[in-house]
Amino acid sequence: MRNLIIGLLYICAALMPFFTSSVSNANSSSVFIAWPTEFEGRELIPLALTEKEKLFSKNFTGKIARFTDGEREILIRHLNRPTRSLHPSADCLRGAGYSIENKPLRLGQKGNLWGCVIAEQGEDKFKVCERIYDNAGKSWYDVSSWYWAAIFKKTEGAWWAITVAEDVG
Repeated sequence: MRNLIIGLLYICAALMPFFTSSVSNANSSSVFIAWPTEFEGRELIPLALTEKEKLFSKNFTGKIARFTDGEREILIRHLNRPTRSLHPSADCLRGAGYSIENKPLRLGQKGNLWGCVIAEQGEDKFKVCERIYDNAGKSWYDVSSWYWAAIFKKTEGAWWAITVAEDVG
């Protein structure tokens, strides 16, 4: 599963120069405080970023951390402004050579919707779900909807982008 997340970040990093934006309408006082210590009732165990992830994070307009809850890998990104460098997982996975099957939206434990895909390459098969939310309780299950809401000031930063990958193969 580690290779899935690494590949996801690596492909996104390669594409980032083509999609970066200088838009900055988010609340500049939205500062990063700390990574969460639990997710969906499970303790989060920090995982070190790989060299590729560290390289990606240098050009990313936010902060990135990787965790496990013992069963799944969880990538968390924190953003203070809207950016085109945040990509849908499906796009990055396709770029890494995975075949993608869109799945129905998933209803999370707190009633929030998650966008999900099945990513498959050779023997590897993962369910990848993602969502973005702000501190006011608004959330989005796709990157594009979040981006335009942020650009048109229908939400203010900071935002949290969560990607959960679990082995289903």
